[in-house]
Amino acid sequence: MSATIKPMELVYADLLTADQLMEDDLVDIEGSIVDVISIEDDATGDNYTITYRNEYGEEDVFECSYEHVFKLYVFVEEDE
Repeated sequence: MSATIKPMELVYADLLTADQLMEDDLVDIEGSIVDVISIEDDATGDNYTITYRNEYGEEDVFECSYEHVFKLYVFVEEDE
């Protein structure tokens, strides 16, 4: 059995609010597609702190309100 690498394409999938995000989601934050590490809300649930990793492996924090929407991206196999 031979091992093959299948080409994958990153495609836009959905719009999510902060409370719908999950760890390891790929989302657009400030124009870059990043990997979500953690999501924390404040006591009121009105504000969220998203910790993420960018394409260079650097971690950063993004703070937003519950109304902020994120573009969710997923990998899909390319058709040949």
